[in-house]
Amino acid sequence: MLERTFEADLLDRTLRVRGEVDDYGIIALRNLLAEHGTAPGSRLVVDLSGVDYLPSVAVGVLTRALASADRTGADLSLVAAQGSVAQRVLMVCALPYRLGDRDDTPPDADVPA
Repeated sequence: MLERTFEADLLDRTLRVRGEVDDYGIIALRNLLAEHGTAPGSRLVVDLSGVDYLPSVAVGVLTRALASADRTGADLSLVAAQGSVAQRVLMVCALPYRLGDRDDTPPDADVPA
């Protein structure tokens, strides 16, 4: 079985997350979101299209980051490719997200929560 570890790259206000958001990944994701996505006036797009594993603890991290961004006036948005693991999890959990492609093209329209 091919194992994909957690990876995250920040480029031009987009945080691209790939692999498994496991125990290590959850801590790294939480720290990246706190540092780059929740400060007053900040803007961050979190692209989860390449995520293979997104457990409930990671959903909690995303939920808290969205709430914190809302309180501070930051612009934090989630993106997931149609049919991806992240898109299915975000849809089931009713978190707001936009559809994006699996390649590096910009995301489509917002998907209502």
